[in-house]
Amino acid sequence: MRNMGRAKFFPGKTVLLIICLMVLAAKAFAVDQFKIKEYEQLLLADAGCDDPETLLTESEKLAAALSLENLTAEEFLPAVRLGILYHNLSLHGAGQGYRGYAGKAVTVLTRVYHHPDLPEELRPISGSYLGSSLALAGDEAINPAKKIKHVKDGLKYLDATVKNYGRDSYFPLLLRANVGIALPSFFRREKAAVQDYLTLAGWYNREPERIPAGIMASVFLHLGDYYKKEKKLDEAITYWRKARQLDPEGEVGARAGELLELFEG
Repeated sequence: MRNMGRAKFFPGKTVLLIICLMVLAAKAFAVDQFKIKEYEQLLLADAGCDDPETLLTESEKLAAALSLENLTAEEFLPAVRLGILYHNLSLHGAGQGYRGYAGKAVTVLTRVYHHPDLPEELRPISGSYLGSSLALAGDEAINPAKKIKHVKDGLKYLDATVKNYGRDSYFPLLLRANVGIALPSFFRREKAAVQDYLTLAGWYNREPERIPAGIMASVFLHLGDYYKKEKKLDEAITYWRKARQLDPEGEVGARAGELLELFEG
């Protein structure tokens, strides 16, 4: 009888111990939402910069000040900044001769993202830009096999970052959508990209203060373009109107206005 009593008692203790360990593990891996928002705000200007000369100048300053071989805790954020600047220099400047910067972005962001001491709150942004930078490296590559490999590797990072952090930061959804909508059709990522944009639209409807209006204007423009292609003109017009409303003086708003003049009837 004593043995039976022990058999009932110790499993209960074991279950309690497992639950405690699970709670501690969840706390250890939980991300600080306030810190994520802070990083989003700090990196927003770099993420939105599209002038190649500015991107080149700022990236050269940062690169000169960083030691990528031995990153310190204070250098994580500047290193992510550098990766974003290189990424954007490739995105907006490759056609003007600024080539090779996607590869530089991959090098920087790989070291940052896989650093064991990187704060968890920097992983949503650094992982997203690493994935997008790999896709850009595929675009810059000449060898077809390398093109496809870089893109596939980039999509793996983007998918993992959305899975792990898509509810914590809008950057993973945004970067994956932007990459997916720009890829050739044989990658079959368009519908997933549209779903990411729709998820961002839903997030914006719930928390309009969380995602900047300029970003959402671009999201709505993409959605309008998609629904136009799908011959769903009413939906397209709805999203173009939203894009114009959020960016009345900017390039995105101007483009949405042009499309509305053509199709609003």
